Amino acid sequence: MADDGLRHLLETWADVDPARYPFDPVEMSVAVRTLVPPPPPRATSGDGGHAGWSEDFAWVESVSVLLSDRYGPWAYRWHWGPWEREHVGFVTDHIPAPADAPTFVADSLLAWRRWLESLAERFDHLLPSVDPTRAAGAADVVAAWEAAVAQLMAFAATPAVDNDGWQGNCSRTLQWFLTAAGIPSEEAQAVVDRALERFGWWAPLTAVEIGEVADRVARDAVSPTGIVPAGRIDNWPDTWPHGWPSWRATNTGWGTGHPSDRGHSA
Repeated sequence: MADDGLRHLLETWADVDPARYPFDPVEMSVAVRTLVPPPPPRATSGDGGHAGWSEDFAWVESVSVLLSDRYGPWAYRWHWGPWEREHVGFVTDHIPAPADAPTFVADSLLAWRRWLESLAERFDHLLPSVDPTRAAGAADVVAAWEAAVAQLMAFAATPAVDNDGWQGNCSRTLQWFLTAAGIPSEEAQAVVDRALERFGWWAPLTAVEIGEVADRVARDAVSPTGIVPAGRIDNWPDTWPHGWPSWRATNTGWGTGHPSDRGHSA
């Protein structure tokens, strides 16, 4: 089946939710032996560098389409598992030899699937807490959203090996969580983009940044629903979960203004 350019964007949790796509790792490990085409030869340029980037990328794409056709759209990003690199370096530096290709693909797909299953467990735990019908009040909904976002950011950022590797993982994870909570995909993407727009590449993620992003996502995710007004909820706890500081805290000297008033760009 040809890729239509749209079905593999994986914008919603429904695109990758393991519960929607049954998967047998034993069957997969056998199927890839005939399913995966041989990768291109490792051609080199005159200076000794690799010269086959376009061929490598075409091979990764062909594997992606074959796997997603068989196992569901989630499998299209078979190389997005923890500690894998979705960057150009993955394509140019990690293409296996033909004899190793089936095992390489199977291991990568299984790592991706296991990470999604771990994420699904966290979603199952956190989604009830952000359900407004179960909350005692508006402040509880915002607090639950902020705590959930902070937990998910920490989980998504853990596998990043470079300072510039956490944004993509966190953005995808938060967008999926928002869509799992019933927020339309375009709105969810806008909420996450606004929360992360101040971070440039090579910016390390700290507890302070996690708190700021969690606050922005929580306010933007809740306010459009009419559950709470767009204004700030002031009765916030003085400590962040797990001891992380919050800009709202009255015991840190930060409680007089938003992070953007402390030298950060909006």
